[in-house]
Amino acid sequence: MKTATTSITVRPETRYAFLDLTDDLRRAVKDAGVTDGIAVAFCAHTTCVLLINEWEDGALEDFRRHLTDLVPHDGAYYRHDDFEIRTQNLHPDERKNGHAHVKAMLVSATSHSIPVIAGEPTLGAWQRLIFFEMDEPKDRTVVFQVIGS
Repeated sequence: MKTATTSITVRPETRYAFLDLTDDLRRAVKDAGVTDGIAVAFCAHTTCVLLINEWEDGALEDFRRHLTDLVPHDGAYYRHDDFEIRTQNLHPDERKNGHAHVKAMLVSATSHSIPVIAGEPTLGAWQRLIFFEMDEPKDRTVVFQVIGS
């Protein structure tokens, strides 16, 4: 049994940006030398997510619009952003990002397990591994762990 773990750093250009990480996933599988097994893609942050879906402008824009309509960035109260009452997990440059935390919890997509067959991640015809940023752009870490033979 082989196990290989690699990490990549991504930096989206804007809030609500999508990045296609499918080629990074394929490279991690190839570099691991695994032909049959599983690849886990994990995003080590609380205000961005990994999605498996179609990379099509209309679908991506629909997702962005409906999620931001459901959980607005501006004009809503987020207790997480109320620094008069919040006492946990604060740091000196804390910013208001309660909306991004709520969006991430609703989507609940910190990681995905993708079967590896014949040395390739097994994705559907139109499926891609997509990173979605919901907070201010900054360096983000995505970990790929490939396990198999």
